[in-house]
Amino acid sequence: MKKVALVLALAGLLFGASFVCEAAEETVLFDFENGLQGWDIPDWAYEKPDHVQKEIKPSNNFAKQGKQSLEIDVEFPGGRWTGAIVEVMQYFDWSEYSAIAYDIYLPANAPLGLKTQMILTVGDAWKWVEMSRSYNLIPGQWVTIKADLKAGSIDWRRVQVDDAFRQDVRKVDIRVISNGKPAYTGPIYLDNIRLIK
Repeated sequence: MKKVALVLALAGLLFGASFVCEAAEETVLFDFENGLQGWDIPDWAYEKPDHVQKEIKPSNNFAKQGKQSLEIDVEFPGGRWTGAIVEVMQYFDWSEYSAIAYDIYLPANAPLGLKTQMILTVGDAWKWVEMSRSYNLIPGQWVTIKADLKAGSIDWRRVQVDDAFRQDVRKVDIRVISNGKPAYTGPIYLDNIRLIK
């Protein structure tokens, strides 16, 4: 019996240690605990009839971590492709990291069918690089989106992910899209944008 207890205790220590190490390997870039942290709606998006974000603000209605998130108020009409986009423009060097992730929440009263993706602007040419796919939002649940930043990643469209890509990120955009069917007016919440080693 003592051997079993010892083995369980050691397993608990090993599991606990690996959990602590894994948690320490994430660096939170934006948690919105202190406001918008530089995030905004791009000026061009206000001018496009197919972009339907209305305003953004810090919110304590829902948070994945901490007490606040970024609330994006949207007005998806349905019947045609529309998107809502927010961004932060800053110089980032992510050469030490292997992935980027964010959490996004769609309230329970929202319809199925809305999707999300991240877009990066990289390099001197300010190349717009979308994730290679978009991900379904699930009403009433936080969804975590993660994209690989390692060399050769296939998570990004029409680009070779390498050191130059990771070392010169100029903007981060997060977009929610309706591909014609879902109509929704209300908030969407974004939180815990982080890098993973």
